[in-house]
Amino acid sequence: MNKTKVISPIEDNKLFFLFRRGKQEHIKALFEDGEIYINTVDYIRYCDNNPERSDEDDGILHRDYYGDGKITLCDVGKDFDKDGMTMDAFNFVLKTDHKEKGNIYCLTGIYSEHLTGDRNDITFDTKSLGESTIFIQNPKKFLERLFSALEENGYKGSKRNKVVYYKNDYSGNVGFFLKHERFKPQSEYRIHVPNIKDEPIKLKIGSLKDIAVFNPGSIKLIYTDGKEQLITF
Repeated sequence: MNKTKVISPIEDNKLFFLFRRGKQEHIKALFEDGEIYINTVDYIRYCDNNPERSDEDDGILHRDYYGDGKITLCDVGKDFDKDGMTMDAFNFVLKTDHKEKGNIYCLTGIYSEHLTGDRNDITFDTKSLGESTIFIQNPKKFLERLFSALEENGYKGSKRNKVVYYKNDYSGNVGFFLKHERFKPQSEYRIHVPNIKDEPIKLKIGSLKDIAVFNPGSIKLIYTDGKEQLITF
């Protein structure tokens, strides 16, 4: 078990730590060489057919929620009343997609709200995403290195943010930093890279051994007020 010291009280609305889970060879390459593989939005929507991480609505432009009702389908030029076929619709949503989607890099964020209040022990159940983890103790330096590498490789306009989760009956704009509430346990922090090419991005940002821990299993946070908190991955 690794230990990390944390100042108390906790600053509001802050990203404190990041971690990422995946296949052992990928996480080890990230830890040792800073090898980063940023997949396309289209790939992420259906990757591995894993319902715990793939989201067919990821990165859509807009959604309109209609709930339950009836839908009538009819061939062009025919009469809806006479020739239409009506069926029941449940949890019906109309979606509009982006013309250009780009690439997304996903991590789990540990934020102010995880480290305040009673400071109960936290378990992130992400084992279905892979057998290995990397715990990034200095997200600021990690993001600086990543965005510098993106710029050097010609990728402009990249953005980063905490993902916000919308309720099932939400209607409105979605974009790349909103997701359905069923994914809220992921506590995601993500980077979106605009890219007109439908292809993954591979970068190397150098070893992360100075700012991260490989396969920690758990981290014990020790606060300056004497309290402790265990985070398990």
